[in-house]
Amino acid sequence: MKQMIIALSAAACMLQAATVEITDGVPFVEVTDANGKTYKIEREQRPGSYLTNTYALTSRPSPPFFIQPFEAASKVETYGELELLDFIKNHQGVFIDARLPNWYYKSAIPTARNIPFKIFLNDTPEREAVLKSLGVVYDREGEYDFRNAKELLFYCNGAWCGQSPTAIHALIEIGYPPEKLKYYRGGMQAWQLLGLTTIVPKKEQ
Repeated sequence: MKQMIIALSAAACMLQAATVEITDGVPFVEVTDANGKTYKIEREQRPGSYLTNTYALTSRPSPPFFIQPFEAASKVETYGELELLDFIKNHQGVFIDARLPNWYYKSAIPTARNIPFKIFLNDTPEREAVLKSLGVVYDREGEYDFRNAKELLFYCNGAWCGQSPTAIHALIEIGYPPEKLKYYRGGMQAWQLLGLTTIVPKKEQ
């Protein structure tokens, strides 16, 4: 009888653990970052949970916080959470947190690489190094060659944040193919409202 009770309790725990799924039959998704570290992304399981941080705010001054269009630019695909998870799980490209470092190091989506949007705005050695890391090279005429440029998925704070769209527009302006750019419009606010896993990234030494 005691063994049966233990077995039933274990089954109840398993059932409870999968109560809040990401989608039907998917309680969690495991993803691996560029350094080989694996993260388990799942939704908050505790009943009655709600946001208490800055993403609970519903009013932000404009400028600069205007609601962004659903489409960041022509031919740039807008992603939801399931598309984002598929992108990072299957290593389809580079997942970029376009926020400034002080925001990124407070909380971020697992596997995201922090490349602040400002880096893309001006022709600097830092931008050149970043573009090179993204597969962009110079051709014989000294022009950018985007043939091997990687697919990029950008996110920032949410639908009210213009940092990702700014980075996307800056890249398109220098010739980055818009078909290789993706935009998670919901950003950190939508991600946290759905109770999805976040991390506190370690600062690079």
